[in-house]
Amino acid sequence: METSVRKIIGRNVKALREALGLSQMKFAILIGMSRASVINIESGKNGYNLNLLDNILTFSNYRLEDITKQSFEMPENIREILAEHYKESLDLYATLTEKPTIVYAINYRLMKSHFLDHPKEINEIKVFFENIGWSFKGTSIQNALKRMPQLILIEKHKLKENTFVYSKRCLNG
Repeated sequence: METSVRKIIGRNVKALREALGLSQMKFAILIGMSRASVINIESGKNGYNLNLLDNILTFSNYRLEDITKQSFEMPENIREILAEHYKESLDLYATLTEKPTIVYAINYRLMKSHFLDHPKEINEIKVFFENIGWSFKGTSIQNALKRMPQLILIEKHKLKENTFVYSKRCLNG
């Protein structure tokens, strides 16, 4: 397989995994392969065969043609779609409905809401997730938000020392 195609596949498989809210390990277990194989596929490296991709394709109901496209798109609610599809398989359903990764929680819940339209402290964001049923440590949330400077604006609190507030970055300006 050509290197550039492997990179496209890797990027698309990673996007699928993140859209499912799964760590590499959970994703590997779900599709019946090793974490090392998931890492190799996501990185676009040589050293995996189409049989490994077949596990991913069978699980996700995508075709090879889908994940080799530069413009690969999936529904925003792919996690819910696959959870519904696998509701009879208790192991798969349980994995797809448990607490997701912090990256998923931020990208697919927090950023899709209007909650960060106005600056919020970490404890307020923590409560936002707790109201959904997901418990994350404040430091985990802070660290994840710091790694998203293109999406999140971080400013010092105007009244409290050593406190920051977080809001959506205005993408227009």
